[in-house]
Amino acid sequence: MLNLKSKNKQSGFAALYLAILVLAVSLTLTASIFVLTSIQQKNIQNNIKSSQSYYLAEAGLEDAILRIKNAMPISSNYIIAIDSGQTAVSIASPNPNIRIIRATGTKGSVSKTLEVQLSIQTINPEFFYGAQAGTFGVVMENNSRIEGVAGQAGNIYSNGSVTGAPGATITGDVFIATGMSEDQSHTLYNNNHIFGKDNPIIDVAQSFKPSVTDKLVKASVYIKKVGNPDDANVNILTDSAGSPSKTVLAQAELEKSLVGTSYGWVDIVFLTPPDLIQGTTYWLSIDASDDSNDYWVWGKDSNQGYGNGLAKYVQNWNSATPLWLEIVGDLNFKTYMGGQATFLRDVVVLGDAYANTITNSQICGSAYYQAIDAGSLNFLNSPSNPTCPDPLTPGTAYPETADPPLQNMPISESNINQWKEEALEGDILNGNLVVDSDISYGPKEIDGNIIMTSNNKILTIEGTIHATGYLDVSNGSSIRCSPNYGLNSCVIVVDKWAHFENNGAFQGSGSSGSYIMILSTSDCDGTFFAGCTHHNAAMDLHNGATGAIFYANDGFIYLHNGVIVSELTAKKIQLEQNAIIRYEQGLVNSSFSAGPGGSWKVENWREVE
Repeated sequence: MLNLKSKNKQSGFAALYLAILVLAVSLTLTASIFVLTSIQQKNIQNNIKSSQSYYLAEAGLEDAILRIKNAMPISSNYIIAIDSGQTAVSIASPNPNIRIIRATGTKGSVSKTLEVQLSIQTINPEFFYGAQAGTFGVVMENNSRIEGVAGQAGNIYSNGSVTGAPGATITGDVFIATGMSEDQSHTLYNNNHIFGKDNPIIDVAQSFKPSVTDKLVKASVYIKKVGNPDDANVNILTDSAGSPSKTVLAQAELEKSLVGTSYGWVDIVFLTPPDLIQGTTYWLSIDASDDSNDYWVWGKDSNQGYGNGLAKYVQNWNSATPLWLEIVGDLNFKTYMGGQATFLRDVVVLGDAYANTITNSQICGSAYYQAIDAGSLNFLNSPSNPTCPDPLTPGTAYPETADPPLQNMPISESNINQWKEEALEGDILNGNLVVDSDISYGPKEIDGNIIMTSNNKILTIEGTIHATGYLDVSNGSSIRCSPNYGLNSCVIVVDKWAHFENNGAFQGSGSSGSYIMILSTSDCDGTFFAGCTHHNAAMDLHNGATGAIFYANDGFIYLHNGVIVSELTAKKIQLEQNAIIRYEQGLVNSSFSAGPGGSWKVENWREVE
């Protein structure tokens, strides 16, 4: 009986113990679930706040980008309150063409920071000379001058002859390059060839056979870029069993600044032109770097229509045993052979003169030439006042000097096509733009003409303008860059002629180093009149326009009596009597952007913390 009671007590204790244990475990599990649930709810809330903070920061970036792109008022630091959260925005400006925007969105105790970098896309042509002429050269009438501002020297570079008249004066140096003519070319474009992006298509080459024995002075390629590749080496190579050899006859540089994001012809000048033999195979080769983000695209004809050559590629042309592989198609190219004599005639040069032939000219510096007449040589050896300034020092003669090499024009067709693309960022105007009141305009493509013949009207450029017709400015009307361009310069591109008279005026943004450029793609070069302005020209200037650049790569610019401009570049330039080109040194560093709004591009967008 006692044993039975003892066993019952033990069983009851065990049951109680088990019940307590189960309860403890249950309580522990309940507490754990409660804690885990609380943590999960807190994490969910934090995730929600984190997402809200991210979107708040994103909203801050978008607000700042909108203000910057549209030139709206904006502070370097400001706060935006949105519902129960806020965004703190800060803007740094390392230089005038870069903005770094940082936005911190905060919701409760949770913050997210995003950063974006904006940059202005610019084209930076280098205007080293007061005047730069193409193959048709320069004509200077009585007492016309090419000089620098405030008594500085004004230099000129011409790919054609320079002729003058009594009193025609160049206050700096004159360079007259060797003459040339186009020889081989294949311009049919129907496909793209990417190189410098992925192995093994890194280096490319196109073969050709010259039709004459002469010096190769220039080549041109139809090309565009993706991203911002480094400058590439261009080689002229001999042939080895139907592929490029490693024997370099000449080398030049494909300058990335001359290549745009749209196709265009880009010139490559050989400073030491190689001697090529008629009917012999040579290779025009481009040596690129491999970069999947920054690379080149060369236009080609997939039908292999060029009968005097073929195209090939290789990973590294200068490796021990390069294995060149054939490209299906011929690459678009042109070659130019030299040998045509150019000359300087009837001009006073206060600096040095470089030309194949010098006649009837008064040179106060030194002379570099192949031939010179007795009168020019006598003056060189015994200069006199008032033609030359004191102190009078005899110049040095350098006979049998090689002709100066051709000089690339500062702006390529590819650059121009990029500006035309930028103009398309705005709407297209079908018809003429008639400026009969003060307006701000751009970016815009105008399928027509720009007419500014009303009295004293102002056209303010807010973005690149491209007109498929002509530009006519007169009666005191003016064109200027918006102040929002800052240190950058603006451009108007017209496909036909441009005419300026009766005190038409031009101005940059108002900041030092800002200019306006008027660019015509017309091929009116003075040899025909159909579709041209006065004097069969692409541009006709009747009045002064300091602070402006006038550019007609394929055309003729005529400068009237007494007109003063800052810079001219054209296939042919003519200065009427007393006309002056007065070069400004700041033109070397001019930067042309698409405009104060449309030109800002997002370079990167990232979460900082």
